Amino acid sequence: MKYLHKGAQSQERLDALLSFGKSTSEDIKAALSDYLVRGISKTNAATLNGVQGPNFTRALKRLEVCCR
Repeated sequence: MKYLHKGAQSQERLDALLSFGKSTSEDIKAALSDYLVRGISKTNAATLNGVQGPNFTRALKRLEVCCR
């Protein structure tokens, strides 16, 4: 079950979730923010921030595990 949805998180909640997990690069944090806070598509969020798709997906899955 997915707990994190496109555009449904506040920046404060995302920052809190990121603080619990492994350290993440600023580019990936920005891409996650674009997707989870601003509601930009996964592909566009990764591209806008210079992140490769698989790296973005891995970070998002890791964040989902933190939410459970």
